[in-house]
Amino acid sequence: MTENKLKFNKLKLTEMKKLTTIIALIFFTGILFAQETGPTWEGLKKQKEKSDADITNPKKSSNPKTWIKRANTYFDISTFVLGGLYKGMPAKGNGIQNAEYLIGKPGKIMKQGDEEIWVYNRKKLYFKNGTLDHWEQTEFIDKDALRKSAEALLKAVELDTKGKLKEKASTKELNEMIKNSIINKAISKYTEKDYDNAYKLMDYGYKLCQLPKIETDTAYNEKQVQYFEGIIAYNAKKYDKAEKHFEHCIKDNYQSGLSYHYLADSYAKSGNNEKFISTVKEGFQKYPDEEQLIIDLINYYMQRNEEDKAVEYIDIAIQKNSDNPSYYSAKATIYDNKTDTLTKMYNKYMSEAYELKKKAFQNRNNSKLKAEFQKKRDEKLDEALNQVKLIDENIAKAEKLYEKSLEINPKFFNAAYNLGRLYLKKNDLKAKHADWLLKVYINKDFKKSGEYEAAAKEDLKTAAQKFENALKIKSDDRDLLNVLKRIYFKLHDKENLDRINKLIENLGNEEKTIN
Repeated sequence: MTENKLKFNKLKLTEMKKLTTIIALIFFTGILFAQETGPTWEGLKKQKEKSDADITNPKKSSNPKTWIKRANTYFDISTFVLGGLYKGMPAKGNGIQNAEYLIGKPGKIMKQGDEEIWVYNRKKLYFKNGTLDHWEQTEFIDKDALRKSAEALLKAVELDTKGKLKEKASTKELNEMIKNSIINKAISKYTEKDYDNAYKLMDYGYKLCQLPKIETDTAYNEKQVQYFEGIIAYNAKKYDKAEKHFEHCIKDNYQSGLSYHYLADSYAKSGNNEKFISTVKEGFQKYPDEEQLIIDLINYYMQRNEEDKAVEYIDIAIQKNSDNPSYYSAKATIYDNKTDTLTKMYNKYMSEAYELKKKAFQNRNNSKLKAEFQKKRDEKLDEALNQVKLIDENIAKAEKLYEKSLEINPKFFNAAYNLGRLYLKKNDLKAKHADWLLKVYINKDFKKSGEYEAAAKEDLKTAAQKFENALKIKSDDRDLLNVLKRIYFKLHDKENLDRINKLIENLGNEEKTIN
């Protein structure tokens, strides 16, 4: 009954900083594009054609003004259809900060699930509960307009050998608009998991951050965007690039603790485990309050089965954040796993005791040898019973910690599931002990063996109750349902067995997958 697997994933922060740090910075910049007084669609198409022609003209293409004008043109193209929109914008009301005021009434309104879709010429807006959730442009002058705008501005600055252009207020203002827009677009691409395009766009943002700014341009800075590039490269599995970005972040003292984590993990993902642990330790020494580095150390020592070191860092983590149920569960798994090793030792000692009993019987006519073998058997029995004591102690510790996890988070499935596993282990040990009582001892104690059998059955019933609690949290866990199926079959509980079989049947065939 103990073949079910321990439910334990590598520890991670309860809130993923790598996402929340970035997503929180997508905001409305306050730039509204009044289309009634600005450029027209046809006018922008003509400006684009002229700009494209100008940059092929040797004389004009060497003039910074040509590229500044191109940056403006392409920025206008990039914002013409969707300029001013932001996630969470009200559909109506809220003064002028609403979609209907900014863009006008839609040509058509459609319903799709919980979404209301406003259809316009060249765009669609998707609202949920009266606020803008997302949008799409359906017609383009140039899909790559924003990137070309950034390239043009950087080219203009490059061609200005005197360095005066980048100091002009108009250039700084243009840079602010392009930079904020391209970084926001990079973040949107990141959340869509389009990491390659996110990285390319963020790199333009980084280059624009290096240009002079107006005092009010505080949205993004160079260090911050360097960190963003590292996060995107890490998720794109471009670990060599990620390493360089996070090394810069550490040098610049920006998000240093987390940067050590991502730098170390980039080494690990590249197969360099030595640099991983040395980097984590260096980071923890400098930033002992960085919770993610503590988690890295816990995971490292748990994977290496160095339980004492793992417990040391788990206790540090609990001191830093006593409300994280994962820490108590992680500590519980250490005691939980110890019982597996102890159970193997128990079985080993009992097997050896049984063999010594047989040898004592084989030498029953030689009192001296018989006594020697019986003494050795008793020593092995003492060792086995000591393992039972240690197993009980570790199960009690694990149970208390799993219950603490559930006290903090009653929906913590892994802790609820593993409580059931503990009682399966207790059931298995008592059932085996009942059997060994009849095999190892010379005077068979049927009464004592029966008591252990009865206690084992009660543990099996308790295991079922614990697993049922876990089922309330996650009713579609196939492993859990299969364990309950085996338990109810063993308990001859047809009613519950039929119920569990029905739940398994409702899940359908198990999908085949490659992990």
